[in-house]
Amino acid sequence: MVGAIALVLTFAQAPGQVSPDTKLDLTANPLRFLARATNLWNSDLPLGQAQNQAYGYLFPHGTFFLLGHLLGLPGWITQRVWWALLLAVGFWGLLRVAETLVQGRTEWDGIENTNRPCVIIDGRRVEWDDFGAMLLAFEGWRFRLEMLDPSDEA
Repeated sequence: MVGAIALVLTFAQAPGQVSPDTKLDLTANPLRFLARATNLWNSDLPLGQAQNQAYGYLFPHGTFFLLGHLLGLPGWITQRVWWALLLAVGFWGLLRVAETLVQGRTEWDGIENTNRPCVIIDGRRVEWDDFGAMLLAFEGWRFRLEMLDPSDEA
């Protein structure tokens, strides 16, 4: 479902046109771009140029665009499918992080006469204000907070 929504959203962006990107030549001619990415020096530009970060596009980005090119897909379609894939995988990753069980315990600050509680999450001390700020990233999400007897720890 998320993949379908991502496809619809990406294909609604300037249909038929390649969106300008920092590596527009990857969309226009992925084979040529990837061939240049394997060399340290690019003499195609005036006075030449040392390749900077082009090798980072070899996989998976460049390989994906090369596959689209070899299948005969227009560059703009390959670009939109790539965007949709990134959105879907990113959303899946967000869900995986949100589903992760975090374990901790409550303690007090150790300062006499203040008794300020804090939480220890995965071995790291977190003040309540900071804990609240961490939860803001998931504003509107449902969550479950369980208090367990410490003798029940595995």
